[in-house]
Amino acid sequence: MKLDLPLSENWELLNDLVEQKLSIQGPLQARVYKDLSSAILEIAQGTAQFFSHKKSLGFIKGQTPAFDFLLPHFYKEAFQIKHTSYTHVGDVKDWVESLNKDTSFVLFAEDHPVTGEKYIFCDELDRLLNEKRIYSIRISHARFAKEDLEVRPYSVRICSWAVDLAIVVCGERFRSPSMVVHRQNWDQDAVASQIQRIQSEHVSQPQKIKDFENKLTVKSAGIQAWFQPTQERIWDRAVLNFTGVNAEALAQLLFKKLGLEAPQAWQMIETTNMCRWGVTRMYQNWWEPLPKDDILRGLLIFDAKILDAKDFADLVLSSYEEIQQLQTW
Repeated sequence: MKLDLPLSENWELLNDLVEQKLSIQGPLQARVYKDLSSAILEIAQGTAQFFSHKKSLGFIKGQTPAFDFLLPHFYKEAFQIKHTSYTHVGDVKDWVESLNKDTSFVLFAEDHPVTGEKYIFCDELDRLLNEKRIYSIRISHARFAKEDLEVRPYSVRICSWAVDLAIVVCGERFRSPSMVVHRQNWDQDAVASQIQRIQSEHVSQPQKIKDFENKLTVKSAGIQAWFQPTQERIWDRAVLNFTGVNAEALAQLLFKKLGLEAPQAWQMIETTNMCRWGVTRMYQNWWEPLPKDDILRGLLIFDAKILDAKDFADLVLSSYEEIQQLQTW
C-alpha cells in the first residue's frame, strides 16, 4: 500500500546537501535533476513562463544535441529565436548586440559531448549576456569536473554528471520556479553516493593522453589525432581516428583482449560508429562541422583511466592491424 502524497521538501533538502558536498556557497544555489534533458526542460520552460512577456531567445547551434527536443516547443509558441553556429559566431559582442531586446535567455554548451572540445568563446559570451541581464543557460557535459568556472548572477550552469543525474548551479539573480522536479521521488543517500563515486572517477591526464596519441600516430599513418596541439580540450579522454576500419569492431576486439564486458566496457572505450548505436543520422542535426562518414566510422574515444593498462598503446596498434587484415579478406 502507498499514500500518493508529494514530499516537496525532500528535493529542497537534497539541494542543500549537494551544496554542502560541492562547496556551493551563497548567493549560488544548486538544483538536482533526474537527467540532463529534465534539467534543460525545467530551466528553459520555467524561465520562459516566469518571464512570459519576453518572447525571444537565442542559442548557439552545432555544439550539442541537448537542445533538439526543446526548440520545436518554442517555435510553436511563436518565440523569436536568434541562432548562429559556433563555427560562425565571429565577434561574440556583435552577436549579443544583435539579440532582440525581449530576449529571455540564450542556450549554449561549454564543451563537446563526444570529443571533449572546449568552446573558448563561451566565457566571453556568458559575461556579455550577464551585462545585458539576459540569462545565460550553459550546458557542461564534462568540463565542470575539472574547472570551477565563475557562475555569474544571470548564469545557469547545467552539469551533466551522469545519464541519470544533472546538477544545476544557479546564479543569484535566477528566480525561475521549479515545475515538476520538486514533486518527484528522491533518495538523498543514493544521490550523495553517486556524486562521491563520480567525483572519484574524474581524472585529468594531459601528458599521458598526449603520449598515447603521439605514440599511435607516429607508429601508424592510418591513425590520426582528432585534436591539433593548440586546440582547447578536456584532458579526460584520448580521441583518435582509425582510418579504414570499423571502430566498433576494433573496440569489441580490445574488450575481448582486456577481459572487459559491456556495458562497463563502453565506459572505457567509445565510438561514433553507427554499428555501436544502431541508429542513422545520429549526428546530422547538431554536429557542426559534421565529420565525414569515414571519420565517424573510425573514431574511438578512450577514457584516460584505460591508458593505464599494461602496454595499452601496443595492444591498440596490434588490434588495429588485426582488424585491417580481417577486412581485406
